[in-house]
Amino acid sequence: MARTQDFKSAFDIIGPKMIGPSSSHTAGAVKIGNALRTILQQDPDNLEIHYYESFAATHQGHGTDLAIVGGALGFSTFDERIPESTKIAKDKGVDVNIIEESGHSLGEHPNCALLKADAGERHVEVNGISIGGGTIKIKSIHVDGLCILMNHGLPILVIDGDSDVATINHLINDLIDKDVDINEEIKTIHKEGCLLALHLNKEIKSDLLEQIRDQYSELNFSYVD
Repeated sequence: MARTQDFKSAFDIIGPKMIGPSSSHTAGAVKIGNALRTILQQDPDNLEIHYYESFAATHQGHGTDLAIVGGALGFSTFDERIPESTKIAKDKGVDVNIIEESGHSLGEHPNCALLKADAGERHVEVNGISIGGGTIKIKSIHVDGLCILMNHGLPILVIDGDSDVATINHLINDLIDKDVDINEEIKTIHKEGCLLALHLNKEIKSDLLEQIRDQYSELNFSYVD
């Protein structure tokens, strides 16, 4: 059965150590940017940010732009570079485009951002919502034309690449045999490749993740936590 709770402890409500005035508009925004950066697997060449509802109305005053750009550059919620993140992005040659969308939120939540980015030939889109206390949920992921729709908190293991159903099923069985606690799997597999998101009940150990990466070296593994 899929896990339904969004917050695991009181500390999720209080929020993490962070730079910025608001856990929802700053810390959560950093984590949405982090999710994009993790799946993109390198700094973006360009970044397009679509804001909805509350994010669209207040992003400048609440530092959401700085937070998302910082997250997309790999900065954590407490990184002291966040106030300078847009300048750092410009210095790196990252083209940032911010769009305030009208109408209802794409993520069915007022604190919603859809991020689109390219790095080399890789294109990634992440739709995330910030639900309070620095906690986020991912609503959709696009990688190189493949898409999965979801409504999950972290951690999430994202896998993509040139593969087939048999290989993906074998991979999932391997993870289960290694005691990876999978709450739910969301996947799309076509002849062009696969995109898989595994929502985990608990963190995966870094040494185990490296072992799986080596075993399935033809696939891309992105651990969003």
